[in-house]
Amino acid sequence: MLTDQQIKEIREHLEKSKNPLFFFDDDPDGLVAFLLLKKKVKRGKGICVKASPMSESIYLTKIRENKPDRVFILDRPVLNQELIDKIKVPIVWIDHHTPLQRENVNYFNPMKGDKPDNRPTSYWCYRVVLENLWVALIGIIGDWYVPEFMDKFEYKELIEGADNPPDILFKSRFGILVKVYSFVLKGQTSDVKKSIKILSEIESPYEILDQTTERGKFIWKRFEKINKEYENLLNKAFEIPVEDSLYLFKYPSTRMSFTGALANELLCKVDAKLIIIAREKGEDVRLSLRSSKVKVLPMLRKALEGIDGYGGGHEYACGSSVKRHDFERFIENLKSELKKSS
Repeated sequence: MLTDQQIKEIREHLEKSKNPLFFFDDDPDGLVAFLLLKKKVKRGKGICVKASPMSESIYLTKIRENKPDRVFILDRPVLNQELIDKIKVPIVWIDHHTPLQRENVNYFNPMKGDKPDNRPTSYWCYRVVLENLWVALIGIIGDWYVPEFMDKFEYKELIEGADNPPDILFKSRFGILVKVYSFVLKGQTSDVKKSIKILSEIESPYEILDQTTERGKFIWKRFEKINKEYENLLNKAFEIPVEDSLYLFKYPSTRMSFTGALANELLCKVDAKLIIIAREKGEDVRLSLRSSKVKVLPMLRKALEGIDGYGGGHEYACGSSVKRHDFERFIENLKSELKKSS
């Protein structure tokens, strides 16, 4: 876990920054981590990173454009040493994926040490700022964790009757809010940028859920449009049977990726040991893997041996990308690992 001293160090970096540049992962955890820090200091710019973990061009391009005095990396699992060495300002990297050994970076990862702690990045950013709890909970619960400070939540009516991540996410109004924050990160870059800017100004969840302001109406309208595409895919996914404890739904490339969202919802609604959602994109197949019964990460690592691809994540939730020509072999490897876990 992160110590009180480490949280203080992050807070000091944030307060000292005059022109911070925030790079964050394209999910509610990453987005909310950024929003919490940005709302605290009311300065800086955020960049939603959708690129491969191995890509470095977006970082260097945006750093040249914005000339920050500090760079914050939020909820991104990989930062290569070569990239770190090219960034000539202090880097503050807050993450909760598998720890990496890097130099010349202020690296804060609660998974390091003798007692690994994978609480979300947005959890730790809330501990840094201690403001905007309802925003923080969108990222924290969106990453399947209910924090110890849930009793301080000022909009308890939004989660009435739900007290665990699956129920909150799929049986409450607050879960709709989490989906909104996830889906507005999809689509054209200009729309995503506008949505992020508006979300940084939202003051109440009801602005969005009840469309009580013009900015809330804009966010809700974008969400409804994107959600229609998602619901169409979800309905098709429900038609796929489970085979040998494995559920696999593969769909062709669309304008937007819903692999993570589909995997999370189907995890709660399909009885299978392993959920795999696969999306074709060019010569690649992008995947999200989920389970509540077996550890996915070690299975994924073994299945990738000898495969043209990469992947990683958390013990029970992972992402991966493999080349089309290796996809079938990769799935067979996963099936083999799944049988070993029985």
